[in-house]
This record gives sequence, C-alpha cells and structure tokens, in this order.
Amino acid sequence: MFKLVEPQWWIAISKMLFAWMQASVFWSYRIPVLADIFVFTYPIYFLVLYIYWMVQGRRSKVEGMKYKMASLYIFAGTCVSFIVNIGIQFLVDKARPNIVLWLADLKHETILNKFMPTSSFPSDHATVTMSIAMMSLFRGIKNKDKKFLRFGGILIIFSLVTGFARVASGVHRPTDIIAGSLVGSIVPLILMRKPIYRFGTGIAERIGKII
Repeated sequence: MFKLVEPQWWIAISKMLFAWMQASVFWSYRIPVLADIFVFTYPIYFLVLYIYWMVQGRRSKVEGMKYKMASLYIFAGTCVSFIVNIGIQFLVDKARPNIVLWLADLKHETILNKFMPTSSFPSDHATVTMSIAMMSLFRGIKNKDKKFLRFGGILIIFSLVTGFARVASGVHRPTDIIAGSLVGSIVPLILMRKPIYRFGTGIAERIGKII
C-alpha cells in the first residue's frame, strides 16, 4: 500500500476553509448539508430519465430506446468509475483530515458523515458526482443532444459545490477531490471511445429490451 503525504500548503488550505466555515453561523450549518445533499439528486436524475424514456417510448419506440440506453450507459459508467475509485483506495493509505488533523464539526455532522470509511483518497463523492456529470455531457456531445448537454453542465456544478463543501467541512483534502474528479472524468472519457462505446451500447440495448 502506498502512503501519500499531503503538501503543507494543501493542509493549510483545508484548515483555512474549515476555520472559515466554523467562524460563520450561517455556513457552519449549510456547508455540511451541501457536502451530502446533492448525492440525493442523482436517484432523482435517473428517475427523470426513466420517466422521459417511458413518455418518449409511447410516441416513438426508437426515441424511447435511445433514452433508455443513455440512462443505462450513464449508470453503468458511473459504476465502473466507482469500482476504479475503490481499487485506488485499496492501494493508497491516506486517512481523512478530520481524523489526522482533528477537523470535525460534531455539532453539525450529517448522517452520511457518520458512516464514512477512514480512507479519503480519492473522494467517492467527487468520483461519482463527476462521473454522472461527464457521462451525461459526453453523451450529449456524441449524440448532439442538448438535453444531456444541459444535464451535464448542471451536474458538473453540483459536483464542484459538493467537492468544495467536503473540503470546507473537514472530511476531505483538496487533493482527494481533485483525484476523485479526475477518475470521474477519465473513466467516462475512456468509455466513450468508439470500440468500448459500441460494445457498451450493444449490451445496454440488450438489457433495454428486457427491462
């Protein structure tokens, strides 16, 4: 297992953001919420895609299948990104800043924060949120679909806000978020390469005909 040492200036940024959050009554309540709340938007996003393909399917089977395959491929791509991220976490020893730097806001700790693993690199939140955003964005670019371009843009903003909030709330360092965002961007980019994309959409089409 590799042990990563955080540069001192990154540690200083983590401490500065945490101190800023603690100094404000307004932000000390809201930053921990922002660190987790967008996670709950993604099931809603997939539900919206599901409903959309059901509606489109009644008008046109081709259109319905197109959105069904898109949602399946985005979901599958996110799962692959998450698996890659877990694999990296097994190879890298890096404890969370709230453990080693004593950054913890016990008063406003959220439910999800209470069940966090001790390893922080790369960030699962950053990986998953960025992966869903980039899979949507790349899908929009590849198929010239403005809906997915808009979805991707909005979800990238959600991912960036989540990453910032998790650093400010003391559960991640900036490098954890950057690494997670890179995993969540690179894996979707690879999955959108022609041979892999053709293979993946073929599987998605077969699954789409069953469900």
